[in-house]
Amino acid sequence: MKTLILYYSKSGHTRDLAAAIHKVIGGDMSELKSQRKYSSSYGMTILQAGLDKFRGRIPETEPVSFNLNDYDVIFLGCPTWYFTMAPAMQQFLSHADLKGKHVFTFSTSGGSPKKTLEDLRMAVEKRGGTMEEQLQVSYKKENRMTTQREIDQWIRKAADRLEFLK
Repeated sequence: MKTLILYYSKSGHTRDLAAAIHKVIGGDMSELKSQRKYSSSYGMTILQAGLDKFRGRIPETEPVSFNLNDYDVIFLGCPTWYFTMAPAMQQFLSHADLKGKHVFTFSTSGGSPKKTLEDLRMAVEKRGGTMEEQLQVSYKKENRMTTQREIDQWIRKAADRLEFLK
């Protein structure tokens, strides 16, 4: 089974988590990039994302360099912005064909994750994917509140699930 780890990250937390998953799971790794330029301030970024959401606008992402049809398993990761998944992941999931794909999702949050994982699950299932495992990693300022042990356990659980799917 061919695996893709696809993530969007602004602060680097989600990128670091994607790299930790990649180290154990392997496969290809790719970063989503938004065409919208966000503020360097976390607070302003959340405000910009909230205004876009309120206006019903989801900024476009840069073209991706992979063909989703080449993959059986997809790990999707993003931060929580304005109580849900970051707009770049929303944009990707609005048109991704996930039929027949096994999808694992992970999210990072510096505030309130609210319903990010639920929104990811619903979007994956709406696009035809089979939701497997989900992980929420929480931060308080720059300090990670989710333990390394919890992260490692989730990655091992995902790896075990992949072995089962083979």
